[in-house]
Amino acid sequence: MRIGPKHTGSEPSQARSSLRSRLALAVFGLLCAVAGAVLSARIATTGWVIAFAVLGLVALVDATVVVARIRQGPHYQPGPTVPPYRPVTAPLRDPRRAAARSQPLDVRTRKRLYLLLMGICLTLIVLAWTWVRFYSTTAAVVMSVIAMVIPPFAALIANAGSPINRGPRR
Repeated sequence: MRIGPKHTGSEPSQARSSLRSRLALAVFGLLCAVAGAVLSARIATTGWVIAFAVLGLVALVDATVVVARIRQGPHYQPGPTVPPYRPVTAPLRDPRRAAARSQPLDVRTRKRLYLLLMGICLTLIVLAWTWVRFYSTTAAVVMSVIAMVIPPFAALIANAGSPINRGPRR
């Protein structure tokens, strides 16, 4: 007897999260952000208060989205009694977008784009902390933050046309 959820074979492209766990984490993040903002208002400068306020706002928006999904019913909360589903896809209205979507990038192009983005990421980090930091620490930190954002996009591009992510043709 198998214990646990049934797998559909399309989990990488249609992964689902436990909404109640996500809600608990969002509320915890909101509480931590509020506590951080209050403590920063007493101790630190205004910049930290703003940073914690923005973090709290992001956690509040996430909690709101999760509550809305929970209220939509079991379609968004699969469990042992709710079978897996294929999300409803809206028809593409622009034929140019439909043509572009139906033809994914080839493997060689995706690899080149990935390597280019990761090369830019490494270049930013190396330049920031070997050369730019002597002139401006703030600029080095900004370059590092930009470099931090690049890898997730590089991974998305690298996996965009993967056969694992493509569903059955209709």
